[in-house]
Amino acid sequence: MKFDSADKSLIPYGPKQKAWKEQVPDGATTTPPLENPVSVYPRTPPARIEDDFPKLDYRKFEIPPDGLNQRERMAAMAELERFIKTQHANFTGFQVNEDLDFQDLSWLLDIHANNVGDPYGDGYLTLNTKLVERSVLDYFAALWNAKWPHHDEEDNGDQENAYKERHWGYVLSMGSTEGNLYGVYNARNYLNGSQLLHEENTIGMASCFSRNKMAPLRSSAFLRPVEHFANHYTPVAFFSEDTHYSVVKAMNVMQVKTFSEVGRATGQPCPINNGDWPTEVPSHDYSADTKSGTIIVEHLERLLRFFLDRNYPPLIILNVGSTWKGAYDNVAEVNDMLIRLGAEYPWLWEREVEYKKEDGSRHVDVRRGFWLHVDGALGAAYLPFFEMAYNRELISYRGPIFDFRNEAVMSICCSMHKWIGAPWPGGVYMTKIKYQTQPPAVAGYIGSADTTLGGSRNAFSPVLLWHYLSRVNYEDSMRAVIKAEESAEYMENRLKELEDYLKKTDPSADLWIHRSKLSLAVTFRMVNPTIAYKYTVDAERLLVPLLNGEYEERTFGHIYAMQSLGNFSIVDDFITYLIGICDSSGWKTTFPESKTLTMDGLPNPGPRKHIDQ
Repeated sequence: MKFDSADKSLIPYGPKQKAWKEQVPDGATTTPPLENPVSVYPRTPPARIEDDFPKLDYRKFEIPPDGLNQRERMAAMAELERFIKTQHANFTGFQVNEDLDFQDLSWLLDIHANNVGDPYGDGYLTLNTKLVERSVLDYFAALWNAKWPHHDEEDNGDQENAYKERHWGYVLSMGSTEGNLYGVYNARNYLNGSQLLHEENTIGMASCFSRNKMAPLRSSAFLRPVEHFANHYTPVAFFSEDTHYSVVKAMNVMQVKTFSEVGRATGQPCPINNGDWPTEVPSHDYSADTKSGTIIVEHLERLLRFFLDRNYPPLIILNVGSTWKGAYDNVAEVNDMLIRLGAEYPWLWEREVEYKKEDGSRHVDVRRGFWLHVDGALGAAYLPFFEMAYNRELISYRGPIFDFRNEAVMSICCSMHKWIGAPWPGGVYMTKIKYQTQPPAVAGYIGSADTTLGGSRNAFSPVLLWHYLSRVNYEDSMRAVIKAEESAEYMENRLKELEDYLKKTDPSADLWIHRSKLSLAVTFRMVNPTIAYKYTVDAERLLVPLLNGEYEERTFGHIYAMQSLGNFSIVDDFITYLIGICDSSGWKTTFPESKTLTMDGLPNPGPRKHIDQ
């Protein structure tokens, strides 16, 4: 319903659908809605979904100035609960574990606890869970073969500066998006010559008055490194075309240019891709069955050489459990490649960063000329247990060694809500003390170093992680990953059985089924929107190689064999549902081709194009 400008305050709003102005108390200054939100916002479920799903009435959730009474609140929450539980029962398509049990932590919901500042300094805000956070970080340090426990200073039994080899990290309030943001932030400052955290005593501290209070001030805040070579402090980012979108966002937020942007600006031809600069480093495509979705290391090396010849320090991000295909970049191979390149470009591993202090004296620190970050949002939490099963000869393939055993690896992150499972996003970021750089300011009133990306940090997530990790030991985790691998294989086989069934009546039936090596993701021809909504199957448009340089656009769906996929019952329900629609309406209704019926509004398959390699 449309209203003219004079009638905005008469728009009905809230569960009672009374006019807005009738619900505004005396003395309150508000703006009325410009139009009825019910007519503006998308429906839930969307209008095009045909099955009988619980529907959410937005009017019941509108919050008018005079609030909702208990009956209205309960009615809204009951409707939301029906909807969420319906979707939860068939959840399959995203990297999220829905098998949760945290009811005994409900007491913490009525308390605001805050882990503001560094996890290794309690600070002045005593209502925190940093002790628990440290235990969680030690767990991951051991799992990822880092040195632990954390030390902020020399230990009498250590050699000089040995403590700097130990781990530092924190529990994220977001998922691995925050881990990637912080990894890029840390890498950018490290590579652009910013002062290292534990060089503070060498550079010195000062004090000044700020906002009518005495504040410590780092002299290093005014220091910039002496640039002896062009581009020496200009990091350039490298990541594959299978990388999570948060990495692109991180480069944008942190103002780090990619190899593609810088390469195009040089006016020089690209050393790969027939001279054209791709947006990301190419990955192995569907024709490379065991490596599908993994970065092509040979291409990465050729790109790196182009920029190393021009003195650019590279920032490399590798995937361990990529978003779409669940693939694992070969971190060890990249590690060996960087060691080999170090013989030709010695500054790659030992680069002098020189500062001139205010008194004219010279200070030099030695650090690397690259950064390697591992985005292990999914795989970093479970790949160690695949390796454990492999070492026991329970499986025949272990996946890549991605952790700090690789000398080149400088930071790792993983998500809490993916493999482990949690009611909200979270995760872990980890690096070594020697790679930390100075934070931009000293937050004196919190009583702790401001070394994390956020200020206030969620104190509940460390407790959730501790709760899970203390109940699920290494043996349990190993059995869980073996079961997940079996679930993925079972899903792949059931889809192949469905394809064989369809070929009996239509030999052209092709469901495009694929699974990368040891991946928990099974990809297949995208289903129609109603099926996708029922089972939360997401979509991705990809170029798939055919023959003679021909590529075809195809939209895929995928299902992830997370722990909550359980004992195959959801898989069986999904396949049975597909068979029912195929039998009643045809397989091309189940897996539509026409753009009027597809999830993304594009024909599936789409156009073909020729690409020279």
